[in-house]
Amino acid sequence: MTAALPFAVGFWVFGFGILGLLAFVCWVVGLIDIVRRDDFDTRQRTAWILIVVLLPIIGTIYYFIRRPTTEAEREKLFRDQTSR
Repeated sequence: MTAALPFAVGFWVFGFGILGLLAFVCWVVGLIDIVRRDDFDTRQRTAWILIVVLLPIIGTIYYFIRRPTTEAEREKLFRDQTSR
């Protein structure tokens, strides 16, 4: 029974480590996206950065759900839909 315990603990630590790394990468990508957007004014950019920094997981998910599309993204979607 004790021989299986280190494997089980290692499995969960590894699993949560991977999830934590994935969450961190998504968080950094979200922050980079906020900073690089041209269509945000200073107030919008500051508000989104505060939301994402103060609520890392929930704020990042909320940002990616509510993220407005840029003009280039809308044009690409339109071209993809009309080419079908």
